[in-house]
Amino acid sequence: MEGARKAGAEAEKHHVADLDIDGCLGCFSCWWRTPGKCVQSDDMDWVLPAINESDILVLGTPIYSRNTTHHLQRLVERTFLNTLPEMYVEDGATRHPSRAKKSPRLVLVSTCGFPDLANFDHVRRLYPGALNILLPASQLLLNDEGRKYLSGFLDAVKLAGRTMASGEEISGDLRERLIVDYPEDVKKLVVERHNEYNA
Repeated sequence: MEGARKAGAEAEKHHVADLDIDGCLGCFSCWWRTPGKCVQSDDMDWVLPAINESDILVLGTPIYSRNTTHHLQRLVERTFLNTLPEMYVEDGATRHPSRAKKSPRLVLVSTCGFPDLANFDHVRRLYPGALNILLPASQLLLNDEGRKYLSGFLDAVKLAGRTMASGEEISGDLRERLIVDYPEDVKKLVVERHNEYNA
C-alpha cells in the first residue's frame, strides 16, 4: 500500500477479521428473488460496492493448515452475487458471467510459517488470475537479520504497488521477486531455529 500511495493512489485498508460478514447461505436469492442483492445485511452492504468500484483489490491472508482464513473465505463467498446465473466455457473452464460493470485487478498477498512455497498451492489455485505476493517463513520479519535478508523482497513489494497504481503492467522479473523461494540451507535453518524455540 505504501508504494501505491506514493504513486498517488487512494488506498483503504480493512481487516476482514474485524468486519461483520456472514458466510453465503447458498440460497441463490441474489440470482432469482433479489437479483444482485444478498438477503443478508451486514458489512458486505458497504464492502461489496467498495470492491466493485475499486481498480485494484488486494486480498491478504496468512495460511493456516494450508488454507486461507475463514474470514477471507466468507468475504469471497459473498461476492457470488456479482455473477449471473448463466454459464459459459472459456479456455476449457466453466464460468458465470459477471454482473459487475468492471472487475478490479486482483493481488494475493499471503504468508505462512513453513519455509517452502508448497504451502501456497491451494490459495494460488483459488485465485489463478491474481498477482501473487508470497512470503513463506514470514516470522523472519520479526528480527533485524530476517528483515535484512528479505530487503529485496520488501523493496519489490513497494515497487509493485507503485507500478500497479500507475496503471503499468508488472514485469516478469518483478513477479519473480514478489515470491520468496528460499534456498535449501535457509529452509533448514528456519526449521532448526523453530524447533530450538519450541523445545
